[in-house]
Amino acid sequence: MELMTKYQYTYFIYPYMIEEGKYKRYLQDLLKNRKCKIRFFDKQKDIHLYSYFLPSIREFMFWSFGLGKEGIKDFKRLDTALQSTLIAKHECNIFNYELAENLQGKVETNNGIFFEISEIKIVCYKSGICFLVFKTNLENSNSFSDLLNFNYKFREINSEAYNLKEYENIKIQSNSFKNVKDISLLINELTGGYSISGKANVGNEKFFVYSYTCMDQKDWNENTENGELDNLFEKYRSVQPANSQIIDDEYSVVGNNKILEKKSIYKNQYIRYGFTVASTVLFTSNVNTTNFTIVPQKYESEYLYTYLLVLYKKMMLNKLSYEFSHKFKVAEKNFIEFTKKLWIQDITNEEFGRRLEQSWMENLEIEETFAKLKNEYDVTYKKYNVEEMNKNNKITRVIVAVILIINIITIIYASMK
Repeated sequence: MELMTKYQYTYFIYPYMIEEGKYKRYLQDLLKNRKCKIRFFDKQKDIHLYSYFLPSIREFMFWSFGLGKEGIKDFKRLDTALQSTLIAKHECNIFNYELAENLQGKVETNNGIFFEISEIKIVCYKSGICFLVFKTNLENSNSFSDLLNFNYKFREINSEAYNLKEYENIKIQSNSFKNVKDISLLINELTGGYSISGKANVGNEKFFVYSYTCMDQKDWNENTENGELDNLFEKYRSVQPANSQIIDDEYSVVGNNKILEKKSIYKNQYIRYGFTVASTVLFTSNVNTTNFTIVPQKYESEYLYTYLLVLYKKMMLNKLSYEFSHKFKVAEKNFIEFTKKLWIQDITNEEFGRRLEQSWMENLEIEETFAKLKNEYDVTYKKYNVEEMNKNNKITRVIVAVILIINIITIIYASMK
């Protein structure tokens, strides 16, 4: 039996990094783009974010909370050059890319899956690490199989392998996007000519997937067998197509809750959270009304920004690892600032938000990466100091030799008189 969704959306997250020294110019380009609007946060309208994040993180992510209405008006009166200078000093800037109309498309030529891109965010950090965030919804389909296939195919549209093989072509049917290449062109337009993602090991071949689904209670209720749901949840969690086979035999065993718990932070009768290195999914049933009212709103707001912050930590550690082997003193300064401003800071006091953060940290192996980077820093620091000492000793020896030669010449010259 085909399972049906009641409500769904998927965020596709594309990471990239701006070349050092060009970040302010990149922000200025965004400000000049008429479709890009800087996002200003308001304490009343965005009270959910203001109350969720702790003060230090609130300042790190949402500096405009402290600006006020008059401050926003004053900012908008400035020219783009001055605006970019001011916002470049803040740790994070968020832009909305305004869509003239929903960008519709379909997967495959026949029997395609129609979708819309309903929102695009651009999240830029002072370090140069940025994220393009696309929000998508299926159009004219409530089929969960369509959602599985769409998530699986869309996440690869900007990869080189996809462009070369063209075995899962996505045809865009709108005045804005005629085919998949137009989405890649938009990505290139918004990332500018400043991206150096490959040099810092910022993996952007495939999108990160952040997805929510609320199943119709006709298909998920107290009489539904867990075995079928487990199978679907695993495909959803691991971003696999509907016709894929579950490789993990232990996982597919009906009732093996121990295996399931390893891949799910939270599970009750009608809700499951699942994770991989590249995906986060929330799988629910509308038997519980909060699962299609409160839960999806919180998931795409407080928790989405928490996820972006965790992804930023991962990307920043990759960037620092690259810098340590190329320009140590710059990396040392950035490492210390990162540790003080973000690494040692708690994000929120909300219990479930903290559980989500910890699960993301574990799945992305961020603490292990930090420990390796700390060891790399210690080794490089000692090596750098030894090299500097040897360099200084050489310089000292040269100076001493020069002084001795000058003294000898002076003595010889004096004796000749």
